[in-house]
Amino acid sequence: MNGNQGGMPPNAGPPGNQGGNVPGDFGATGAGAQHPGQTPGPPPVPPINAQQPPGAPQQGVTPPQAAIPSEGALPPLPRRDEPKPKKQRGAGIIFVWAVVGAVIGALLVLLVMPAIFGVNPYDLVRGNVKAVVKNEEKKEVGTLKVVSPSQGGLSVSAIAQKVTPSIVNIDIRTSGQQTPFFTTQAQEGTGSGVIYSSDGYIITNNHVVEGAQQITVTLASGESLPGKTVGTDATNDIAVVKIDKTGLPTLQMGNSDNLVVGELAVAIGSPFGFEQTVTSGIISALHRSVQASSTGSTSNEVLTDLIQTDAAINPGNSGGALCDGNAKLIGINAVIASASGGSEGIGFAIPVNTATSIADSIIGGKPVSHPYLGVQGQTVSQDIATQYNLPVTSGAYITSVIPGGPADKVGMKSGDIIVAINGQPVKSMDDVVAAVRKLKVGDKVSVTYYQGNSKKTAEVTLQEKPANAGQ
Repeated sequence: MNGNQGGMPPNAGPPGNQGGNVPGDFGATGAGAQHPGQTPGPPPVPPINAQQPPGAPQQGVTPPQAAIPSEGALPPLPRRDEPKPKKQRGAGIIFVWAVVGAVIGALLVLLVMPAIFGVNPYDLVRGNVKAVVKNEEKKEVGTLKVVSPSQGGLSVSAIAQKVTPSIVNIDIRTSGQQTPFFTTQAQEGTGSGVIYSSDGYIITNNHVVEGAQQITVTLASGESLPGKTVGTDATNDIAVVKIDKTGLPTLQMGNSDNLVVGELAVAIGSPFGFEQTVTSGIISALHRSVQASSTGSTSNEVLTDLIQTDAAINPGNSGGALCDGNAKLIGINAVIASASGGSEGIGFAIPVNTATSIADSIIGGKPVSHPYLGVQGQTVSQDIATQYNLPVTSGAYITSVIPGGPADKVGMKSGDIIVAINGQPVKSMDDVVAAVRKLKVGDKVSVTYYQGNSKKTAEVTLQEKPANAGQ
């Protein structure tokens, strides 16, 4: 505020220390009024020894101006220092909070995120997270190997690489025969075989080597060696051939009792003489029965419990391997069903469990066991059941009983209908044959059958099958 306060004129006071108002002052009065920023000093104190009468001027001292404000004047306002400029602390605070935020974020990532993805934070800190991830990857790879029932643990090419060294080509030559009417010429044939033991025993079909006067075995390496027949079983169409060589590669045996329709099947042999031919497909059926015969063969056997496959099997594949998806031997290829003589997608193999059991007997010098029940018969169909007013619509109808045979000894007769063996349902005559051939001579078997309208059960002891006998 401009103007005079307490009767003081503007600019009163000694030069250099002028009182009054200065633009921007807050109206401080008289001497001692300061410009903003100046520090007020203490008022002058008269000397102790200089006593002056009241009101008299002191000697040697310049009287203070307006030391005491006139009556009615405002007291001096307290000094108002100009605020000092504050230090710029904003950047430092931001930096500190940024560090704190970064630490908190790191802790969240370290502790929370691993838990979300199934990783133990403690393992992460200790550096074990790599091992955890590796184990998870292994588990997933193991899961991806099994995709569908038609695939196995190996690809077809991998199966072929493992199996092919154990498959051989068998060439045979028969001698000519003379009859009263003509003389037959010597014949040649080609088949396949599977190396069964490293010391030279080979499994093949009986019809491959039947009547052979000369046998030549060609290994996968191309080496050819003479072979000889150790023994045969016409009933199951199995034969064993021996070559004089050791250190041969063998196959891992599978279990034909555990096969499933639809699983991968790979056939390897010498169709039409083309050695080491590989074909693949699936197991299309199980427990088939087929009446088998071959050109020049004297046998005409009913083969039972066969594995059916759509893997291409042609003449020359006989005696070769049928393998599963793990390169294990599951069957010996034996028969094709064909109107043209070639592959039509229906081939049959003898189960490996049957083939190896027979081979073991032959190699061991033991007779091959052929248990039989002593009956001949046919399958009961719906039409037959209706026509003859039978008590059941499925089973094995006995057309004849072999005198002195096992069935005859327990009182079974022609016209009886077998409906179960050892508690397992029988729906056809093939079921009877298959069930009996899985047993051994001397085994006791429970047979359930109908005699007229009466249902009976008998315990039958199986005997060795005579030549040209029934089942």
